[in-house]
Amino acid sequence: MHHYLTHTKYILTEHDDFAQIVQIWQEELPKVAFTADYCMHAVLGFSALHKAHTEPELAPALRTSAVDHLDKALVRYRENGGITTAENASAKFAFTWLVVLFAYAIPLSVPPIDAMVELFHLVKGVDTILAESWFWVSQGPFAPVLARGLGDAITLQPGRNPLPEGMDFGLNHLDYMLGSEAMLTADRRGCAMILAELKQLYDNVLRPQAGVSVASILCFPKQDSAPFGQLIKRRVPQALIILAYYCVLLDILDSRWWISGWSTRVLRDIMGTLAESWQNWIEWPISSVLLKPEATAPSPSERLGLLV
Repeated sequence: MHHYLTHTKYILTEHDDFAQIVQIWQEELPKVAFTADYCMHAVLGFSALHKAHTEPELAPALRTSAVDHLDKALVRYRENGGITTAENASAKFAFTWLVVLFAYAIPLSVPPIDAMVELFHLVKGVDTILAESWFWVSQGPFAPVLARGLGDAITLQPGRNPLPEGMDFGLNHLDYMLGSEAMLTADRRGCAMILAELKQLYDNVLRPQAGVSVASILCFPKQDSAPFGQLIKRRVPQALIILAYYCVLLDILDSRWWISGWSTRVLRDIMGTLAESWQNWIEWPISSVLLKPEATAPSPSERLGLLV
């Protein structure tokens, strides 16, 4: 807990109420965690992963401790989570977010493509819990976060990590890609729906006034991801190509310690899976993620902040 309190700092640096938001994560979250064992174990586990990141010589032991905390958190949540109430809403809200970030931060145990399918399923839990608990959370310590809308709660810094050039050309040609070869009608419909949502997300990234956020990028897709996830598991080329374009958005978050390298790993897995005849469809994601110019070193707050 000491590591969490001393390293969780800059979260919403561009907001006027920055100091208030910092207080929520540095002071209110630990208070909420003390009311629910599952939330406390999630905080401690995620903090252990961050310490493993900053102190690599201790990483093996710290990662083992982190996984142990997560296992305990999940067991306690199944035992005590229960129906969402005014008393547990804030703890469940914080717990679900920590579990999602934990899933990105822990080393992969399955191929990156399959890991993305698992994450698509996992992030739906955030939306579910939020829908169940919105009223109570909005009356509790996380109210200032929800007051701006979850999408604005953890925003990207203006002017940082802009999308590479060529997005319009590449993304808008994916509609043609869906009709370039025979597909089952249901498969084509599923890909088209996900692609439409991805286009909207790209559009939001390009419009600063849209308030694009870490949350809005991670909580993709908003619609039921199960059919699209099955297409990815079956290695349907069109679904993998759409996933490759999503990797460009994930790469915007790459300076954050808990997701660093994810976009590269998933995209390399896609490259190794697609047949040669499909490779030209992912040239823009490859150039945007794998061949991008060397980034400048992150600021101290980006290196240390748990949720930055």
